[in-house]
Amino acid sequence: MHPLLVKKILFPAHEWLLGKRTLARLFDLDRTQWLAPAALEEYRFERLRRLLEYAYAYVPYYRRVFDEHEVPPRRVQSFSDLRRVPYLTREMVRAHQGELRPRVPVRGARPFSTGGSTGSPVTVFIDMERMAFSDASRLRAHRWFGLEIGVREIALWGSVRDLSRQGALRVLRDRLLNYRTLSAFDLGERALGAYARLLDRFRPAKIYGYASAITLLSQYLSRRGLTRAARSLRAVFSTAEPLFGYQRALIREGLGCVVAEEYGSRDAGLIANECPAGGLHVNAEGIHAEVLGPSGEAGELVITNFDTPAMPIIRYRTQDIGVLGRAGCRCGRTLPVLAGIQGRSTDFLVTPDGRVLHALAAIYILREIPGVQEFQILQESLNRVIVHVVPCVTFGEGQLGAIRAAMQGLMGPGVLVDVVSTSCIDRPVSGKHRYVISAVADAYLGAMLERVAR
Repeated sequence: MHPLLVKKILFPAHEWLLGKRTLARLFDLDRTQWLAPAALEEYRFERLRRLLEYAYAYVPYYRRVFDEHEVPPRRVQSFSDLRRVPYLTREMVRAHQGELRPRVPVRGARPFSTGGSTGSPVTVFIDMERMAFSDASRLRAHRWFGLEIGVREIALWGSVRDLSRQGALRVLRDRLLNYRTLSAFDLGERALGAYARLLDRFRPAKIYGYASAITLLSQYLSRRGLTRAARSLRAVFSTAEPLFGYQRALIREGLGCVVAEEYGSRDAGLIANECPAGGLHVNAEGIHAEVLGPSGEAGELVITNFDTPAMPIIRYRTQDIGVLGRAGCRCGRTLPVLAGIQGRSTDFLVTPDGRVLHALAAIYILREIPGVQEFQILQESLNRVIVHVVPCVTFGEGQLGAIRAAMQGLMGPGVLVDVVSTSCIDRPVSGKHRYVISAVADAYLGAMLERVAR
């Protein structure tokens, strides 16, 4: 489809049918990114004030907590005053989910399971306002690289929900919007070969997806001498997991274009995007980021999302470590900058029949099972996987069987799956929880890349 037709007609029609104000939000974001710092702060505080008033008026949890701590919205006169509001944690969301829902209907509200980066599942509720802001922020960031709505895009993705809806209507919609989805839940040699052929045929301008999956694809293209298949690419956008320096270099080598990082979480929202000058800008028009600890030093990121009417996210502890930059960015945008993010990394899983799975293929299974408080998946060998589960009081034999059956279906009939109930999961000295650990993935991938290079 011609990109101009997508930009001017098809994409606006799609968003209108969904009831999403994405284009209106994008129009505002293109303006507000250049506001003077004082004007941007005033704009942001007005949005925060509306969120606090809404939460106090309609959300039982916040009415109670604000009153208990004697901090009604009218007493919050600055972002510094916001620190008087207690933190929200994953445990609190699980314990008070009913109270965190507003007493008024919210259009398009639906549950959204999260917890992949921590091994501690939680369900939040999202709505069209939150989705519109996230989508507009992402589109703005892609525009920073000269990539307008409607250019051809490949997503190397793996959400069970996203991929299970690839019916005729979904495929037609994607084709009309110049969009293709490739499964990050199958990254074996055969699948990578098919992806290389699609790159050559479809000629996308950008790729969006998991950093580790895109890195593996770029290595495959380099080893096979197929980098020409990516000649149409102008930018790659990594998301959902940390982008390490070595991965950035490998992607540039294999795909021959710039690489930019996106940082967010399913529970807190889309938090920051990287610009061409290298600044990881907070999407501050809808996100307020704090760091626990001394100014200028690394600490846990705490997020307030202004666009969360279906379940207000106020001072939410992300469990990610970051640093707020003190200096502005060379690009000239006045949006705050994150100087560094230390997220959680993970391993691939490998099946006996040669499939390479992104860790989220297994994580999505665990986080959809009710009663799972925390989990960790260990692949001891090609033929054995152990799933450690910290259960809630509602967890029973039925859930154990559901996990075993789902993991067996994912890994294949030749794999023994043990599900072990435990009271706690040990943390390493670093404190960073690894939710999928494979003893075989690195060696298998190394051998595969050596083989394809011959």
